[in-house]
Amino acid sequence: SILVKMSESNQNYNNNTNNGQETIEAQRAKGGFRYVEDVAPGLKLDMELKTIHHTSISDIQEVQVIDSYFGKTLVTDGKTQSAEHDEFVYHESLVHPALFWSALLSGTASSSPSSSPSSSLRHPPGTAPKSVFIGGGGELATAREVLRHSTISRLVMVDIDPQVIDV
Repeated sequence: SILVKMSESNQNYNNNTNNGQETIEAQRAKGGFRYVEDVAPGLKLDMELKTIHHTSISDIQEVQVIDSYFGKTLVTDGKTQSAEHDEFVYHESLVHPALFWSALLSGTASSSPSSSPSSSLRHPPGTAPKSVFIGGGGELATAREVLRHSTISRLVMVDIDPQVIDV
């Protein structure tokens, strides 16, 4: 689950504000709500928790959508699954090499790179996969990347927890 605690490091807040008027952000900083995630033994992520957009418990796991340093973030059972600011790195590298290699290994795809960036996700006719199965991927980012390939005519995505898809 998300760990939210009062931060003792934020207790040195300057209470001398203009005319005694404090902004909402200053009050939030005083409170010091934090998102803390154990990544590995001896390694923790600790950052400001800006907003909790959603929290629920499904039959399978605890599901949260929060806003942190990394933007909107999907968290299941206290572990980050995908974050707005860097999710593309994972999802693009998961999908595109597999689809392009599939076309190359069919023996009919050209191995030369496209000179036009706009056609970079187009495969030579008849060489690329037309159907893709995704096991997991409830945040739908993998499906988004697969559907950037113009040859895909069928995409099946299955996730064990329908609540993650709904969120």
